[in-house]
Amino acid sequence: MSGGAASETAVTMAPIGTKTQYEKQSNDAESKNKSGSKRHLRGYTGAMLMVIFGAGASYDSAPAFRPSLTTGGPWRPPLAKDLFADTNHAFGTFVQNYPKLAHILPYLRQPSNGRSVEQVLENLVEQGKENPEAIRELASVRFYLCELLHNVTQKWLREIDRVTNYAPLIREILRFNKTGEEICLVTFNYDLLLENALYSFDFKSRDPVEQLDSHPILKLFKLHGSVNWSRLVDLPEGARLQPQTLIQQADTIRLTDLFVRANATEPNEMYAFAKPVFPAIAIPVQTKSEQYFECPVAHRNYLVEMLPHVTKILIIGWQAKEAHFLGMLRSRIPLLRHVMIIGAKEGDARETLTHFLAEIKPPQLSSVSFAHEGFTEFIVNREGDSFFSA
Repeated sequence: MSGGAASETAVTMAPIGTKTQYEKQSNDAESKNKSGSKRHLRGYTGAMLMVIFGAGASYDSAPAFRPSLTTGGPWRPPLAKDLFADTNHAFGTFVQNYPKLAHILPYLRQPSNGRSVEQVLENLVEQGKENPEAIRELASVRFYLCELLHNVTQKWLREIDRVTNYAPLIREILRFNKTGEEICLVTFNYDLLLENALYSFDFKSRDPVEQLDSHPILKLFKLHGSVNWSRLVDLPEGARLQPQTLIQQADTIRLTDLFVRANATEPNEMYAFAKPVFPAIAIPVQTKSEQYFECPVAHRNYLVEMLPHVTKILIIGWQAKEAHFLGMLRSRIPLLRHVMIIGAKEGDARETLTHFLAEIKPPQLSSVSFAHEGFTEFIVNREGDSFFSA
């Protein structure tokens, strides 16, 4: 066993929920959210694969721009520690769009006393319990992350001619899936790089609450939200509020449990609904609980239904620090037998493995393996064949 290790994740905050399309579909979406998942697993064969993606997967997503060979320029998808750093001076426009972000940006760009960005944000979340201004600052973070990573997705795909490691990964997964077993894809990334690859495999673009019907086999779970998801704000119909107004009122407004397919920072999308929309983006924090999931409740219900059938887990660029997700896995994956980890370096991968196994304690684990280096090397060297065929 040799290998690489992980990067980081896009993490959590904010209320919970489900979706609705345009106004005529709101009632249907609300009823689906309340009833949870109506779906049932296809015929179970006993060999279900789960793939878990962290920020390291998108960071090392382009075979022509390997991190070991090039910086990739300003639009390489950032790791969590770099979400606010702007080392290439390309994010200034997004920062300027949200003035209250400037209140806390120095803390996020240069965390003190060895703290991480997630720990700084967690402290702000705690402050928000007594300080309304902290709630407005965190709302600015959510709008900023939504706009930033929407642009990162577009500009990175343009830079790399839309050629990513995600597409060959899905190709190989489907090639080895001889039984038609459903495949569980869990990502903590807000960007749309994975979806961009899935679309070429007939994965349909749908509203959030219908996403589990996008493909008969490939089931995508974005537990911490997405740049193209929003939640309706509980305000009178016809209220056309801009992001700055929503940020200013963040301590008093309530987000509904209705998720819509819209980018809350795009003018042609933010006013497409009868109510204002707010980014379905979870705040990256260090300690998380299940209440911080930022996806339709039906997604969580269906994921829980799938877990007892998972026998293999492939981890790509994820550090296994999402306590709420680890808690969901614990005691629910009794059949897990094979784990493979892809990351930047072997030491990081082993650290991820140690933490993952300590949290999960799988009773039937029979093999653990590491990729020799990162996501790109895993793909170009076809290192997953043995794992996928196990």
